[in-house]
Amino acid sequence: MIGKNISQLLYEQQKTQVWLAQKCGVTKGHINQIITGKTQPSLQLLLKISESLSVSIDKIVDTNSQQS
Repeated sequence: MIGKNISQLLYEQQKTQVWLAQKCGVTKGHINQIITGKTQPSLQLLLKISESLSVSIDKIVDTNSQQS
């Protein structure tokens, strides 16, 4: 769910995984693994992602944000 939320936020803000990776100091591959659900971000990385996307951590971990 975290990965889907990050992907949705990137789409809404017209940002790329490469942009997010550079802002967070990690590789695009690592961001991709988070988005595809293969790995979970550390708390420190989650904080960097939320700061980069200008949203609260709650917005990223919210399990209800993908409802249509």
